[in-house]
Amino acid sequence: MLSSIKDKTKGPITIIIVGLISLTFVITALYGVDFNSSGETVATINSEEISKKEFLSEFNPKKRQLQQELAEKYTTEFDSILKQSTLESMINRRLLDQLAKDMGHATTGEELQALIQSNNVFKVDGKFSLERYKKLLALNGYSDVKYETIKLAELTQGQIKYNLLDSAFVTPFALKNLQELNDQQREFNYIQLGANNYSDKVKVAIESVKDFYDNQKESFSEPQKIKVNFVELSLSQIAKDIQVNDDELFNFYEDEKERFTTEEERQAQHILVESKQQAEQIIAQLNSGTDFAKLAATHSQDTGSKDAGGDLGFFTLGVMMPEFEAKVFSMKVGEVGAPVKTEFGYHVIKLNAIQVGDIKPFESVRDDLTKLYKQTQAQKLLYDLTEQLTNLAYEVSLEEVADQMSLKLNTSEFFTQNNTQHEQKFTDAAFSDVVFNKGENSEPIELSGDRVLVLRVKDKLAQRQKSFNEVKGEINTHLTTLLAKTFVDNIAQKISESLTKGDTEAAQVLMDKNQLKWNKVGWIKRDSSKADVIIVNKVFALTKPGDSTTYSAQSLNKRDSIVIALSKVKTSNKAPSNALARSLLNFESDETFKGILTTLRNNADLEIFIERL
Repeated sequence: MLSSIKDKTKGPITIIIVGLISLTFVITALYGVDFNSSGETVATINSEEISKKEFLSEFNPKKRQLQQELAEKYTTEFDSILKQSTLESMINRRLLDQLAKDMGHATTGEELQALIQSNNVFKVDGKFSLERYKKLLALNGYSDVKYETIKLAELTQGQIKYNLLDSAFVTPFALKNLQELNDQQREFNYIQLGANNYSDKVKVAIESVKDFYDNQKESFSEPQKIKVNFVELSLSQIAKDIQVNDDELFNFYEDEKERFTTEEERQAQHILVESKQQAEQIIAQLNSGTDFAKLAATHSQDTGSKDAGGDLGFFTLGVMMPEFEAKVFSMKVGEVGAPVKTEFGYHVIKLNAIQVGDIKPFESVRDDLTKLYKQTQAQKLLYDLTEQLTNLAYEVSLEEVADQMSLKLNTSEFFTQNNTQHEQKFTDAAFSDVVFNKGENSEPIELSGDRVLVLRVKDKLAQRQKSFNEVKGEINTHLTTLLAKTFVDNIAQKISESLTKGDTEAAQVLMDKNQLKWNKVGWIKRDSSKADVIIVNKVFALTKPGDSTTYSAQSLNKRDSIVIALSKVKTSNKAPSNALARSLLNFESDETFKGILTTLRNNADLEIFIERL
């Protein structure tokens, strides 16, 4: 594994690393724009390229996931942010890869093999299955070489960061201060003012609306749109049309019996202790009639099970540690076995029950078997039909494709290049040169839900400038909100100033006039849910009050303002906890890691082609 980085950013080992970085990398960093290039490379890091294909393979899944999570809230603004963060992440990983190689460190094949083979996802009957491994990779679009290359890099880079935890240290003074800040409590109340409640108190002149339109015309254009025809192959539809007879189904059952086999499960209790001597003493107490659950509650170091009397529930082979389950699956019901040693300590185990595995009979699984059979046959048919679709789409029109393959010719609504109703692959194909400009059939597109589509342009709408009448209502609403926000900011400021001066009467007049009241909160800590987290953060950002209450007007967001009344602050004398120390250590190691990454970036020959993203 990687050698430990023994000191922080200021330490000698880190200085050597930084020196190595400086010697290895040319000291230039620029954002390049090369309009004569083919556009296949989006970045180069010390002569290593990140291709557009590599970038899109990371960006597109992230974009689809974000679109699914945000639905109609997803906008083009997210695209630029996501593109930047994706590329930054890829560059950082490449820099760390290069650092590991230059330092002569790499994760070994044995370590990679151990990681992969320990993953339960790739196991069958508790053992690593090469067949399942390759099948799952293929289903997710990976070759074993690609997957293992990614995992090797992750292991190596992860070890760099992990070893920084060794190099981080925290002074007692810093830990004490952090504990005091963490435990600090503040007493406060607040008034909240919303711009939406004051929209009727402000009026925007039509001239202001027109000026805004004239100055921001480019913001009010409607992008080009496209409407497409498309044909679709769907695994679910193909499966529906498959007929099944009993002989085929029974033969399939014989081939797939393993799917319908229930593994043997065993239910056990255990008591975990540090030494063999302790374990033997507990066994002696059990032999004299002491209750197992009581001994577990008193002596077990397994915090997850001790309160349940050491009960681990039912489990199959491959779930527990090898030494532990080897013992459990060799015992008889009611037996208390000899102590078993694992990496966690010594276990005293009692076997309570056995559920014997069995094979479900054919008739009991007929429905599930039928679905599985149809799914399997549909996969084969989908492959053959996709090949036929590919050949036809290259040779004839989309209408002829639909006719020859008995497929429905579908038509979309008009959509833009930044739409959210279609998957990115669909949109990319629609706006590709072949489809959008040349008017030809697209290549088959594989979409989620095991669907394959071919599309062709039906109609196009050019980009156009929206008229003032189309957008004046939208602009008026926007400007009204801005004015109303300024209005509530001023009220909040006046209330705060009056209270600070001690003029409570003037403050109350303003509050009554605007139908405002204090929200009573009282004492809170930083993690309190008694008020919105943004408000809590603003309260804890205020200077400690002296003998009198501190008042402060704050902008909460684009629509709301608040007046905070901070009355008192109290701190704790509690000794720093181990959990807090660990958190601070993690923070220190993260800061060191960021420092190394910054140095790598500053000293790299880095070129980024923004226009190709």
